Amino acid sequence: MAVFITGGYGHIGSWMARQFALAGENVIVYDSSPDPPDYLENVSELVEYVRGDVMDLPRLEEVFGKRGKDIDGVVHTVGIMGEFVADDPYRSVKLNVMGTLNVLEIARRFETRKVLYVSTGAVYSAAEKIGSEHDNLPTPADLYAATKLCSESLGLQYGESFGLDFRVGRVYFIYGPGKLPSNFVRLYRVAFGALQGLPDPGADRGADQKLDFTYVEDAARGLAMIYQAPSTKHRIYNIATGRATSVGRVAELAAKYSTAGVRYRIGSGTLMPRCEALDISRAESEFGYGPQVALEEGIRRYAQWLEGNPAPGEGRTGDANRRDR
Repeated sequence: MAVFITGGYGHIGSWMARQFALAGENVIVYDSSPDPPDYLENVSELVEYVRGDVMDLPRLEEVFGKRGKDIDGVVHTVGIMGEFVADDPYRSVKLNVMGTLNVLEIARRFETRKVLYVSTGAVYSAAEKIGSEHDNLPTPADLYAATKLCSESLGLQYGESFGLDFRVGRVYFIYGPGKLPSNFVRLYRVAFGALQGLPDPGADRGADQKLDFTYVEDAARGLAMIYQAPSTKHRIYNIATGRATSVGRVAELAAKYSTAGVRYRIGSGTLMPRCEALDISRAESEFGYGPQVALEEGIRRYAQWLEGNPAPGEGRTGDANRRDR
């Protein structure tokens, strides 16, 4: 049996593919890009690539018609992120919500009973410093967050209506190998751009914003725990570090490990409406999840990866695109 990962060559999807493969599981990567990141090379024998788009329901039907009996469950990661949603709201909302609906409908039709949806801590109100799954009705911080909460609701209702084992992992500000800061939202360019040698963005604000920055391997491991559990007490779990760090501090560490000698000038204040951190006690108590990579060590590893994976035009890239968590 195999786990089917949408956006499996994207940032989170690729690290989940690696996590599952290292555990000896077969993985089917479903992605519009045929280019695997470098860290999947040593597990390639357990990772099968299938080209496709979650918006293409006939293509999903074709794949599951041929392979559905071999698929144990689905991990759905595809989505337009953050401020990119507002750049093209109609297309972005359609992809984030209808893409999820297509995945849920395929799971229903082909009786693939388990779906893990990778969501975001952005669904929590920015007025709350710590986002907890115990909040009965989260208040999305922006349009992107609204699409994620809508997708969660669809999945939960599919679970109630059709017996689908639908699980949600809410992640938060994932960083690390697999994503170039230059291809990410503004906050990541401000916080991590020095690692890539990007020019000073001239950020007039943002240094004081505190967020729960989570190393991508920790996020992938926590999400895999949710998926692999034989059963779960709840449907929704936060996967983060539980600790808030200012963007200014992250930028300082990025400058420390930058080989380009870049240091940014960042004004005080915040860049976006977000809660500071996520409460991870539910995942800790039920799965034994906890972050293993401290922030400075994660930034050091990120710097090493970026040295070997420069932006297009500068050499090889292991970056995917904007369509992942």
